[in-house]
Amino acid sequence: MNGLKVLITSGGTREPIDGVRVITNSSTGATGATIADVFARDGAEVFLVCAESALKPTESSVVQHTFVTANDLDTACQKILANHDIDMIVHAAAVSDFVVGSVAIDGVTHIAPLAMKLPSSAALSIHLRPGKKILPHLKGYSRHRAVRLVGFKLTDGASEVEVQRAIQSVLTSGADWVVHNDLQTINTHRASVWASDGSVVQCSSLDHLARHLVRLGDDARQPS
Repeated sequence: MNGLKVLITSGGTREPIDGVRVITNSSTGATGATIADVFARDGAEVFLVCAESALKPTESSVVQHTFVTANDLDTACQKILANHDIDMIVHAAAVSDFVVGSVAIDGVTHIAPLAMKLPSSAALSIHLRPGKKILPHLKGYSRHRAVRLVGFKLTDGASEVEVQRAIQSVLTSGADWVVHNDLQTINTHRASVWASDGSVVQCSSLDHLARHLVRLGDDARQPS
């Protein structure tokens, strides 16, 4: 594993509504932190871009950058991929599908985010707009054109057909592998790793998943 350079993203984005309120998600960053530790212990050079509130890895060799918004995350990934020959990207961050476009206060529309704290007595209407999909751009940011990409997909009670459709959407966005889990079975079945050739590996624990990604990383290593 010596010589491998890997970029890992983890944790959830926080999209501001006003000076104190945000739209976020329940991601803790535990998956990304564990994966970063396992790669680092195996001798890889690890860059972790994680949410400010995310769980952090224990290995001191992991180079850490933090983000708040999806734009912060996108910018950090661009810089790292442009300045380092990254062999593998593990994009585990939970990126908001939406950002706040505007907020109507008692019928008067204001462009978000607002610097002030919204009055709790006002009638509010929040307009959300689609956020940028970061995953399809990651390979394009990289100066190492043979970089391999791992995407993540979370579903909630999805049927087999819905899962396959969700996996395919990530693969067609540029991922070489997709880590899938479902909220309804995540406590008993940790994750499935789907490859672009149609093969699937079942991982029973977070540690099992991390070690499988390390094995995939061997194939992504640049020639010395």
